[in-house]
Amino acid sequence: MPSDDFFVASFEKLQRMGHVGANPNPATGGRLRPRTTRFPTGKDGRRLFKPRKVENFNSILGREIKKQGWQKPLAAGWIMGQWPSVVGHDIAAHTKIEMVKGSTLFITCDSTAWATNLRLMQRRILQTIAAMIGPNIITQLKIFGPKPPSWRKGRLHVKGRGPRDTYG
Repeated sequence: MPSDDFFVASFEKLQRMGHVGANPNPATGGRLRPRTTRFPTGKDGRRLFKPRKVENFNSILGREIKKQGWQKPLAAGWIMGQWPSVVGHDIAAHTKIEMVKGSTLFITCDSTAWATNLRLMQRRILQTIAAMIGPNIITQLKIFGPKPPSWRKGRLHVKGRGPRDTYG
């Protein structure tokens, strides 16, 4: 183990070379310069903090929706919720969206006449949907007439022709 003399000699050598000494800044004669503030201060001298840039909720939510790939399901849900504003209240009163599967919208109508009229307006409805939620989200409409009631009661039933087109 080196002796204390070795450490003292090393310190003195470094001091002569100018690496170690009592004067930390020879240009100022040993006086330390006052620290300059690099941030704004108030009238009382306390530091003023910069206001943070806070993102609004809409941009955060939009970024998360894109990241997760939820655009199509959310757009389809929006169509189901806003159906009266898409087709109008008169048509919406006689139609019901059953489901969205892929890019196909399944619609059930009150009567076969409403189903026929809706099929004739199909192109305009698809254009309106594309304008509201974007292209290639809903590309096809499947339009059905009313569902007849089931005549089956209970677990057991007899095969037969049953009622024909008596409804709608």
